[in-house]
Amino acid sequence: MSSLTSAQRNAVNQFAAATGASTRSATTYLRNNAWNVERAVDEYYDSGATATPKKESKAVLELFETYKDPEDPSTIGIDGTINYIQDLGVALEDPVVLALACKLEAPTMGQFTKQGFIKGWQSMNADTIPKMKKAVESLSTDLANDPAFFKQVYKFTFGFVRPHGQRILPLDTAVEYWKLLLEDKFPSQDLFCKWITFVTEEHKKAVPKDTWNMLLDFVVNVLGSDNGLDSYDAEGAWPSIFDEFVAYLRR
Repeated sequence: MSSLTSAQRNAVNQFAAATGASTRSATTYLRNNAWNVERAVDEYYDSGATATPKKESKAVLELFETYKDPEDPSTIGIDGTINYIQDLGVALEDPVVLALACKLEAPTMGQFTKQGFIKGWQSMNADTIPKMKKAVESLSTDLANDPAFFKQVYKFTFGFVRPHGQRILPLDTAVEYWKLLLEDKFPSQDLFCKWITFVTEEHKKAVPKDTWNMLLDFVVNVLGSDNGLDSYDAEGAWPSIFDEFVAYLRR
């Protein structure tokens, strides 16, 4: 897969994880469907193919057993998660932890499920700590250089850090993760600081999912565009918070 882009490699891994197909087969179906994973998987099954279950990797399973929660053997709990992340040589506050949680389908902070752990590492072809460390390095590179992967992780983060049973994200939590993920995505440090000042001192409201998701689009497609704020369409499908922020910037 060396000739593929990082986005294409991610698509191949997703296809293979969903179908159990070989890398060669996954690449063929994806190329025939413009690298759209959903359409490629549909064509795969429409052709009469059946999913090939992957045998659980003994090494991955043994690693899971090492870190599992003694009170809930189907998960790795908070203590095991901290130990595991540290054994991977990653700081807990590193954004790549969010990328890893996304790839391993972690349901919430401080927890990995057995199914997600095994499935995720199989999709990345890593079954030992050294291989996992290399995979994490690759995730970090993709997070920095692949906008589609970054967007996937960014959207995943909302549900991952949202308090259980709540539909919205507390403002202080949103600010914490915006600082972690979006600070260097804004065109300037000044604009980022103005956003944080605006939401904490003027807007002062918890953050719903559509605001969280669309902030990235606003930063990239409006603030980061050649025309900046002049490209903002107040009649577009933006949440009202962005109308208010644009007005705040134009004072």
